[in-house]
Amino acid sequence: MSAHFTAAPTARLFGPDGPQPLGAVTAPASEPELLAAALDATPRATFRLDPPALHLGPKQPAPAFETLTGGTTGSPRHIRRTQDSWIASFEVNRAAWSLGAQTRAATLGSLAHSLTLYGALEALHVGGEAHLLHGLRPDRQQQAIASRAITLLWATPSQVRMLSGPPARGVTRLLIGGGALDAATEAHARKLFPSAQIHSFYGAAETSFITLDGAPYPGVEIEIRNPAADGNGEVWLRSPYLFDAYGYGPDPHRDARGFTTVGERGRLADGTLHLVGRADRAVRIAEQTVQLEEVEAALLALPGVTEAAVLPRPDPARGTRLAAAYAGTVQLDTSALTALPPLARPRSLTRIATEAWPRRPSGKTDLAALAALLAPDLTDQHSEEAAP
Repeated sequence: MSAHFTAAPTARLFGPDGPQPLGAVTAPASEPELLAAALDATPRATFRLDPPALHLGPKQPAPAFETLTGGTTGSPRHIRRTQDSWIASFEVNRAAWSLGAQTRAATLGSLAHSLTLYGALEALHVGGEAHLLHGLRPDRQQQAIASRAITLLWATPSQVRMLSGPPARGVTRLLIGGGALDAATEAHARKLFPSAQIHSFYGAAETSFITLDGAPYPGVEIEIRNPAADGNGEVWLRSPYLFDAYGYGPDPHRDARGFTTVGERGRLADGTLHLVGRADRAVRIAEQTVQLEEVEAALLALPGVTEAAVLPRPDPARGTRLAAAYAGTVQLDTSALTALPPLARPRSLTRIATEAWPRRPSGKTDLAALAALLAPDLTDQHSEEAAP
């Protein structure tokens, strides 16, 4: 018999406007009741529920639900999965991190993002408090984290970079996912949460956890297929946490052994997965392959840069040239990127006001909106300021 999401007797759900619970949630609350309270807290949430029991139709008797991908490189896709697939990792984390009634977990993004929804439901499942801080300014989020004595925080790298304010010393565990954790962001996190054990995890809406601190998450098997000369190849995995299907469009590519891939490339070395980026973000420039994520990482490593994104542009001579955008407290030109190989250096660099940086509901950069913001015929100027 399949498991259903339920809240332990001590579970409580809090919204962004203060410490008053949004109708204390107690067992044996059903999943629709839990999420009805969550939806009241964040009415902009767009994940889909089919009351009364989250079944998605008579052909899928197991309790299931649907959420969205991050949608960084395109429109978000609907993800259908069983409740069991998340409950399995709730129990892994409960045992590993001693989660329970004393846990006060906070999330920063919209419930449309699977990371936020996961963090909130896990807290309710283990009987802790779930604090939904979406809708507050980043400095107010930091204040709430401190004043509410949050112990566990779920965030993306972008969300961490935007936080500001006095340290929140009550946070003992910080889970950062949804993007690579660069050194500058980690250093910023350690200042904000000096008592926290910081975990970087890799996963996707389709797969849930894949790695935790670089190593395969418990229960995950990883294979590297079709490796290139540098050892990097397609990352395939199998686990109890995989999704079932897309709500619309083609179903996931899954082989006869139950392995699937979301298009990432990387290599395994000494039990650690090293990612280089998505296959669809590798471009050819004068016969050289450039991974756009590596160029973005070089930008983020520069002092004062808080966001960075790189877009490929057609070039008659080299096939592709790179246009980069960034947000931060400094004015840069392309000479700041001498650490990159010449062909990987952007030919243009545009500064965008932090408040105007285009984001998906997940908090990730909206590359389609960024492409529209940057002129398609951007010339090889060194730098320009984009209007808010």
